[in-house]
Amino acid sequence: MNRKRKLDVRDIVFVGVLSSMCTIATTIKIPFGVGAMVHLGSAFLYTMGIVFGGVYAGLAGAIGSGFYDLLMGFSPYTLWSFVIKGIAGLIVGVAAKGLWPEATASSYGAGSKLFVRAFFACILAALWTLCGYILAWWYVTGSFATALGNIPSSLMTSGAGLIVALILGPKLRKLLRR
Repeated sequence: MNRKRKLDVRDIVFVGVLSSMCTIATTIKIPFGVGAMVHLGSAFLYTMGIVFGGVYAGLAGAIGSGFYDLLMGFSPYTLWSFVIKGIAGLIVGVAAKGLWPEATASSYGAGSKLFVRAFFACILAALWTLCGYILAWWYVTGSFATALGNIPSSLMTSGAGLIVALILGPKLRKLLRR
């Protein structure tokens, strides 16, 4: 069944709520380096990808992270975050759940199969995010050395996100019966 799905009002409301939650999760942070931080935004993004799929996580990551940058004074990073986090959410969601929330558990695994898919999905998203932000930091600061200096914070944020998502994602998915 190859049916095209479009966003409806319910989807837009979900994306709006998830975007605001992504912004809030990103505010829970510890500054580290120049323009970098260890925060819970990635944990939220990875978890929502596992639970709701690529469209919701991608849009929520793009909008929520971009809005965070605008709201908190990181405006040079807004467009970068929009693209980087949007694609990261899409990567996790598609690999762990599917494109849409309605993807069935049988087609995308359950139990240990879900854990393995979610683990590798988070790793791929973390690598994408790291590469994207190295370019962003280099462009915004004008210093490749500064960009490389922010790698530890990116890895710590993604590592924390991976751990939280692998604990919460499958449990929330089962709880919501998605």
